[in-house]
Amino acid sequence: MWYVIQTITGKEQELVDLVYKMLPKTVYKECFFLKRQLLKRLGGEWLEVTETLFPAYVFLDLTNADEVFYELKRIPEFSKLLGDNLGEFIPLEEEERKFLELLCANESPVNNADKGAGYYLVRNTKVYLDAQGEIERLDGPLEYFKEKIIRLNLRKRYALIETAIRGEQQTAMLGIKLEKD
Repeated sequence: MWYVIQTITGKEQELVDLVYKMLPKTVYKECFFLKRQLLKRLGGEWLEVTETLFPAYVFLDLTNADEVFYELKRIPEFSKLLGDNLGEFIPLEEEERKFLELLCANESPVNNADKGAGYYLVRNTKVYLDAQGEIERLDGPLEYFKEKIIRLNLRKRYALIETAIRGEQQTAMLGIKLEKD
C-alpha cells in the first residue's frame, strides 16, 4: 500500500536517501518522489528542465505501516505521515494510487548515484493539434487525464490537471511539447 510522507520542500531526495539508509528493506517495497519535465523558453530557445511535481511529498510503498511508523520518527527530515486527523497513518485511496501509477507508466525510477533511492520522471506529453488548434491526440502521461485538464497553455507549454492526494485537492502542472517542437 502506498503512503505519503510530508517533508520540507526541496528535501525530498534527502528524505528518500535516509529512508533507504535507515529502514530495513523488508518493511517497504519502494520510496520515491515525482519530478516532471517542463519546457521553458530562455533566450528564444526551448530548454527542457526538471522540477519536483508534488513539492514536499515522498511516497512510500509499505508492507506493514505499523512497523515503520516509529522507525520513520527517527529520521531527521521526516515531517509527518499524511493520514487522518486522529493520527492514523492511512494509505492512498485506490484511485489516487492509480493516478500516480499512470503518471509514471513505462518509466523506471531515476536513481541517485549508488544509493538505490530515487524519483520517477513524468515526461512531457506530445500534443497534436488539428487545423482549428484543438487537441487531436496526446502521447504521454496526459493522454490518461484529458478530462482532468483544467488549463492548457500551448504558448508556455504546460497543462494543469486537478487531482486529490490524501483527500486534499492538488493542482499538478505537467509539461507538453507541440508537434512542431
